[in-house]
Amino acid sequence: MTKLDGAETKTAFAARVGLTKGRISQLVAEGLPVRADGRIDVAVGLTWIENNLDPARRNRGGAASAARNPTTLAEAKRLHEIVKVQRAKLAYERERGELVETAAATRTVFARARAERDAHMAWVQRTAPLLAAELGADPRATFAALDRMMREHLEHLADLPLGSFGDGA
Repeated sequence: MTKLDGAETKTAFAARVGLTKGRISQLVAEGLPVRADGRIDVAVGLTWIENNLDPARRNRGGAASAARNPTTLAEAKRLHEIVKVQRAKLAYERERGELVETAAATRTVFARARAERDAHMAWVQRTAPLLAAELGADPRATFAALDRMMREHLEHLADLPLGSFGDGA
């Protein structure tokens, strides 16, 4: 394990923290403490970076940086706790009925759409003979025309994007 109580060159310190030597020089200009001999006190430098750099922008050194700087136990524990909190939040939202599983929602929407389609087609079968009697038309021709029109209407509805139906409220 590398000692933290020594001093390193800018290049070595850059490798340690997963930044480029040029970025370390920029940080020195921004206040990163440097000893009189131009080297960086490791403990002091790490503390300065922790206190002064945005955590989201630290360790942007890519895969090579990750290989040089494996996750510390403290960082792993912190990430583990974050995941536990996120899972607990999801479980709570699921219990309150604010979340549903995607597969369950898909099954429900599909079943509802199928039921509505079947209800529309049953309406045609019930209505065609009544309409034919009222108009004095051929029941078969009336059924065929109504069936064709209803199928065209349902196909048109099926082609509409979901967003065109509003937000459902």
